[in-house]
Amino acid sequence: MYYSMSRLSVKDVKWTDLFNVKLNPSFFNKHDNPYYELIVVAEGAVNLEVDGARTILQAGDSLLLRPWELHNGWNPNERQGKFFWAQFSCTPEMEIIDARRLAELDVVHTERTELRTVEFGHEDLLILPRLHNNKQPYKLLSRFEELVDTMKQPKGYFRYQSTLLISEMLGFIANDFLEQSHLDTNFPVSYFTFRKLVNHLNNFYETELTSGEKLEQAMDYKYEYLCQVFKKYTGIPMSRYTQQLRVQRAKHFLRNSSMSIQEIAQEVGYPDQFYFSRLFKKLEGVAPQHYRDFKQNSSKM
Repeated sequence: MYYSMSRLSVKDVKWTDLFNVKLNPSFFNKHDNPYYELIVVAEGAVNLEVDGARTILQAGDSLLLRPWELHNGWNPNERQGKFFWAQFSCTPEMEIIDARRLAELDVVHTERTELRTVEFGHEDLLILPRLHNNKQPYKLLSRFEELVDTMKQPKGYFRYQSTLLISEMLGFIANDFLEQSHLDTNFPVSYFTFRKLVNHLNNFYETELTSGEKLEQAMDYKYEYLCQVFKKYTGIPMSRYTQQLRVQRAKHFLRNSSMSIQEIAQEVGYPDQFYFSRLFKKLEGVAPQHYRDFKQNSSKM
C-alpha cells in the first residue's frame, strides 16, 4: 500500500516519543488515535499487528498508519527493541494508492507553478510507502530524536520546528523510496529551457527585452522554438502570458496608487492608453477605471 501526499499539505505534530517495548507491557494492548502515526524502529526488532495483519519491523524500517487504525504488539515472549513514534495531522488527508497503479504515476511534475499569474495551489504529490525499509536510516532516526527532544522540551516556536522535522522525515522516506523503485525522475531538457524563459519574462515583461529578437539573444534559441516550449508547458501563447503579467501589475497600481490610467499604461509597457484599456477589459472583463472604483469601494465596506 502507498499514500499520496501533497507537498503543500499542512502537518501538525501532536505527540511523539521513543518507546521501549521491554519496559512497556501496554505495547501488547490495542491502540488507535485520530491522527496519522509514523513509526520508525530505532533498535532491534518490533512485532506489530495492524488491523489483524502481523509484521516484524527491523531497525530502520518505517510504518505509516492511518487515523484510527487498530494496532498492537504481538509475541510478548520474544525479546523486542525500541521504536520512535509520532502522531500528526495532515491537511488535506493523504490518499491511498493501489500498488498496481504505482508504475503509472508521474513523479516528474512539469506544471505551471512558475507562472506568476497562476493563482491556484499547486499540489505535487509525494509517494509514501506504508511500510518501507530505509537504506539510510541514520538520517531518519537523527531527525526523529530531534523531534522527540523538541516536543519534550518545548520552547519558542517548537510547534513550527516540529512541523519542519516531520515534513523532512516524510521527505526522506519518499526520496528513499524513489531511489529504490528506480522510477524515472529526470526532467526533459526542454523544461529547463522553459524555466529559464519564464524567469526572463517575469523580469523583463514590461520592456522590449521580450521581443522576438531580444529573446533569441538572451536564450540562444530561435523564437519559434521558444514559443513552442512555452505553449507545451503552459497551454497558452507566450504573448498572452506577457499581457497577463502587465495587466497583473496594472491591477496592483489601480488598487494601491493614485496614478492615472495613462501613467499606469506607460508604466507596464503600453504607450497607447486606449490599447491598454481594451486589453485590460478583454482579460479582466471590466475597464481599468471600473476595476479601480470597485476595489476602492470594496475596501471601504
